Amino acid sequence: MADPTRAPRSRTLARKVRQILGRAVQILALAAVLWAFARVLARSGAGAPAGQVELVVMHWSGETGQQENAIVEASLRRFESSRPGIRVRRINPGDAGSFYTKLQTMMAAGEPPDLFYVGAERLPAFVAAGLLEPLEPYLAGGPLELEDYFPATVAAFRHDGQRAGRGPLYGIPKDFTPVGFYYNKDLLAKAGVEPPADGWTWDDFERIARAVGRLEVPNAAGELEPCVGAEFVTWPFVVRAYLQSEGADVVTPGDWDRLTLRDPAALAALERLYRWRHLEQRTLTSGKSKLAEGPSVFLTGKVGLAGPFGRWVVPSYRSIPGSAEGGFEWDFAPLPRGAQDRQIVLPVAWCLARASVHKPEAFELLRYLVDAESQAAQARLGLAMPSLIEVAESEAFLDPTAAPANDRGYLEAARRAEFLEWPADPRFEDLLRTRLDRALKSGEASVLEAIGDLELAWSAQRRSPLERGRFEPVPWGSLWLSSAVLLACAGLLFAWRRAQRQLSPALRREERWGYLLAAPWLLGFAVFMAGPILLSLLLSLSRWQGITDLSQARFVGLANYAELFWHDARFARSLRVTLYYTLLAVPLGQAAALAAALLMAQKLPGIHLLRAAWYLPSVLAGVGIAILWRWVFDPEAGPLNAALRPLLAWFGASPPEWFGKDAALFGPPAFALMGLWFLGGTMMIYLAGLQAIPAELYEAAAIDGAGPLRRFLSVTLPMLAPVLLFNTIMALIGSFQVFTQAYVMTGGEPGDATRFFVLYLYNQAFEFYEMGYASAMAWILLAIVLALTFLVLRASRGRMQAEVAR
Repeated sequence: MADPTRAPRSRTLARKVRQILGRAVQILALAAVLWAFARVLARSGAGAPAGQVELVVMHWSGETGQQENAIVEASLRRFESSRPGIRVRRINPGDAGSFYTKLQTMMAAGEPPDLFYVGAERLPAFVAAGLLEPLEPYLAGGPLELEDYFPATVAAFRHDGQRAGRGPLYGIPKDFTPVGFYYNKDLLAKAGVEPPADGWTWDDFERIARAVGRLEVPNAAGELEPCVGAEFVTWPFVVRAYLQSEGADVVTPGDWDRLTLRDPAALAALERLYRWRHLEQRTLTSGKSKLAEGPSVFLTGKVGLAGPFGRWVVPSYRSIPGSAEGGFEWDFAPLPRGAQDRQIVLPVAWCLARASVHKPEAFELLRYLVDAESQAAQARLGLAMPSLIEVAESEAFLDPTAAPANDRGYLEAARRAEFLEWPADPRFEDLLRTRLDRALKSGEASVLEAIGDLELAWSAQRRSPLERGRFEPVPWGSLWLSSAVLLACAGLLFAWRRAQRQLSPALRREERWGYLLAAPWLLGFAVFMAGPILLSLLLSLSRWQGITDLSQARFVGLANYAELFWHDARFARSLRVTLYYTLLAVPLGQAAALAAALLMAQKLPGIHLLRAAWYLPSVLAGVGIAILWRWVFDPEAGPLNAALRPLLAWFGASPPEWFGKDAALFGPPAFALMGLWFLGGTMMIYLAGLQAIPAELYEAAAIDGAGPLRRFLSVTLPMLAPVLLFNTIMALIGSFQVFTQAYVMTGGEPGDATRFFVLYLYNQAFEFYEMGYASAMAWILLAIVLALTFLVLRASRGRMQAEVAR
């Protein structure tokens, strides 16, 4: 006979085991959390041991990243072995763009690295913000002599607060590069022209480019393809170098209010460049192809001259096989001469943070980082020229066994070169690029129209209320005190209201436990959400660069908003671009996602695999997908235009240049088409809504004689109304947050044709150092999204009420 007490005992034992296991899991989870926090705190608080100094060094790396890391690391270890009381920590965020973003964050936090790279073009902004330590006081009695460096590289890092080239020295140049053209020796020989010689001119450049442009070479399939005479990039420093070789410039040095592009010499030079690019077939690359642009175009072997580039392309060009291996031979020539023989240098220096607490030790380390041994090791990588003259004249740089053969071309150019002077406002360089590229790159405007746009934009920038006004510092102390008082009052009011309620001891105990359990989330929300939101609102009323601490912020009231609405044409353009994209992407995306969901709702063999395949692209890396779609939309080599070309030929038309001269009209539609790749998440929500519709409704409609279309309109859509509303609102919000695709694929170019709202916000915050201005843009974005959400909810209220009633 079975024991009647055995089952209850076994259930009791099982319950106790589950309780013990549950407690064990809780203890282990708590221990893991505490261990993680302890490890992070120990790592963040781990500094140098007692009595030892820690220095922080930050740099970037190019194509030879691991090798450059090893060279810097070797210099640091040499220094540490000579100074055992000092430990050095190295930070390398990656490329120059990531480097400056990381540096800005560390500067704003008040914990900058002791030593870091600075390009000469960034020096005025850093000096104006008071971030750099003058170095000449540390030079006395040391082995570092400025006379040992190329003069232009040293002058580039002097600044008196108004102009570069004079005043205190803020950096010791580590390396630099002149610019010039890299040429395909095999193509030039086939075209019957001599390679560029010393003192070659722009007329020689034009003659060589035209000769190479008449050639055709076989591709991998044996078919003949046309060559291109030259690739001439239109980066801002390149345009200025080109103009200076003709005795002109974009601005009067030292007088940043007066642009000089309408001067006859500057205008003639720009018109010639425009003619080369857009009016003469195959003289210069047209800029149509985003893929065939910049240094990589030279690797195809179908371009005669490529540039003006610096030394940084040499490591990748050294991978080109020689003529015997199926590649080609190449070499370097300095920038051609025009009316004047002007060469420029692009230097990078090690700079010392003014906020460093170990300045003497940091400068001693700086000596190791720029000494002959370190520069010789860097020179062998081929990325740049050493700034020390003796190293540049040694075999470390003049290596007869490595390409290019004309290393002395860099040396001769460096001896007579000058540096480019830039204003402290980093927006000037960006405006110069985006405005002139409308003529020089895409050809959508004439040279005079592009110059006019630049003059208007720069004049508006210089006359901005933010530039003219004198603003007082933000009273952070009073604001924090007021906030603390308000929080204390709110806490007291909450406690008083709680005390007025008559609750039983059990309910009070339950309430206390509820607050206790919710406290971590509430604390996290207050610190990581509510706090930053409030700070962002305050910053939108101030001017803060983001590369200084908050004490440097200036209260400007509503000046940021006045500037955005009444003075900033680029803000209005970014808003129009985003709205254009929204009008296309939201309805197109919702229709495509719903159609896909209807297909995926079918009961077919293997449908689960198809659903996974549809969903997969929405979780893939955004950068990789953007690169893929950049190739798809390439106007010359992309598959989309290859498919459209024969179809449009029947109507005498040709495919658009999606991100070229047609970008204003076809750029946002291209991004909307690309957005269809990411509809998997929306499709799944629609699919869930379709599966929740009762089958009886379809059966009743079929009995009443309704066909498929009528069932879709009368049953499916009404029942999906809440899902449609949700997806539409989420799509609206997402359409105003386009960033990764535009940043990777176009950068907002040409001009501002693809500069979406959030991309422009990013530009202001992390490229122009206008964090207060970007905060104002963020609040405007919030207002726009809230307004659109309200309108959608208001418009759908009647439909939702009808569906609820049914």
